[in-house]
Amino acid sequence: MPQEQTSTPSHPPDPKKRDSYEKWAPEIKNEEDLREVLDLAFDYRGDVTITTKAGEKIVAYIFNRVSDTTEPYIEFYPKNEDAPRVLKYREVAGLAFTGIDSAAGRSWESWLKKNEEKKKALAEGRDIGDIEPKPMPLDNE
Repeated sequence: MPQEQTSTPSHPPDPKKRDSYEKWAPEIKNEEDLREVLDLAFDYRGDVTITTKAGEKIVAYIFNRVSDTTEPYIEFYPKNEDAPRVLKYREVAGLAFTGIDSAAGRSWESWLKKNEEKKKALAEGRDIGDIEPKPMPLDNE
């Protein structure tokens, strides 16, 4: 019987196979895992769902993290709230990448690849259509 595979912070989704961490809910086993996941969440261009040790679930956009202090913390904008909040690393129990990553597949490298594919198709007499990025739906639509 095949063994079930789970994602852990030390084995995040392969960015070569996938442009985003969307829908990834890593298992956080220790402080090192937590730091790695919060670093990835800081770089993520979408909302995440933070679970606190007190049991609160917060959908938020992380805009800052301070990890080189005796009491590391993140700063974030909770969804549907006007003011930013602060949460200490030690208060975080889990994190999931639940929002749409607005930059997934929209890198310069992705566009160059699509442009080369379009040039090749046109040289072969085929038109593959528009390669420009399309507007993305918002999380709350």
